[in-house]
Amino acid sequence: MMQHKKIVTLALAGALTATMFTPALAVNNTETISSTPLIAQQEEVAVGYTRTIGVVQEVDVQAQNILVKNEQTEIQFNLDEKTWLVDGEKGTAIDLADLKGKEVVVAHSMATTRSLPPQSYAYAVVTKGEVTPNYAIIEAVEAGKDSAVRLTTNNGGMWVTVTEKADIKPLATKDIVTLEDLQPGAQVILYYDIVALSYPGQAYTDRVVLLKPAEEPIAEENVEMVGIRQAASELGLDVAWDHEGQTVTLSKEGYKATISVGSAKYGYTKLVEKDGKQTEMIADALAEQAPELRDGRTYVPKSMLEALKQQMQ
Repeated sequence: MMQHKKIVTLALAGALTATMFTPALAVNNTETISSTPLIAQQEEVAVGYTRTIGVVQEVDVQAQNILVKNEQTEIQFNLDEKTWLVDGEKGTAIDLADLKGKEVVVAHSMATTRSLPPQSYAYAVVTKGEVTPNYAIIEAVEAGKDSAVRLTTNNGGMWVTVTEKADIKPLATKDIVTLEDLQPGAQVILYYDIVALSYPGQAYTDRVVLLKPAEEPIAEENVEMVGIRQAASELGLDVAWDHEGQTVTLSKEGYKATISVGSAKYGYTKLVEKDGKQTEMIADALAEQAPELRDGRTYVPKSMLEALKQQMQ
């Protein structure tokens, strides 16, 4: 199954209201979540979705929908071949017919119909075990303490630290995956119940299911490419070229970006203010197209330079 590649943010319907995380078990049955994935798109896509927890009362395999009920509401969720159906306890795919009677966590559209019961589109349906499975799209990755990594999700509203020894498994393959596979744009299930009362909310997890790895961006036919030295000079960036590694390092006053020829993924670090102290932030990003060598000169997408401007702020 494949996940949506283009989703438009919609206003939340009246009955599905937003709730805030608290430093306790996640007992809320419905909450609003937003995320901006860096997946292979011609443009960034804003994704807004709501999480509903309930028990599957009915399953219509032919019509591809399920009826989920909890103490507050009853909703029909419409599915298609792009909806993730996951056995949350095992971390494996599950058949639609096997969902009946199961308690599930549904990540679904923020738009619902005014019918009875209301209807909405489901992006992911995950059966619930002892620990709540939370569907997310990774927006940024930072190095944490003791070789852990911190993931940013929910449109910057959630930080989830994945421990060094976390159990990380793919949904549908036997590939070996590690912390390095948790990159911006990847779609995952993160297992946690307790969330710190802060903004961003903060949680820890030692279990991750990788639904879909991050993709290299699709190159457009007419992507405007610019020479990196001249462009970097206009931004006031110093340029260092590593011929052997085919990498360019751009730096200026606490900011540094490392770009490799042939790879759209690049990393950057910058000093940020946190708790009244200067600390280094480490993150990855995706360019519109991979940098290229032309006649001994390095060219990058013009849009990458716009991203660098924003990152330095």
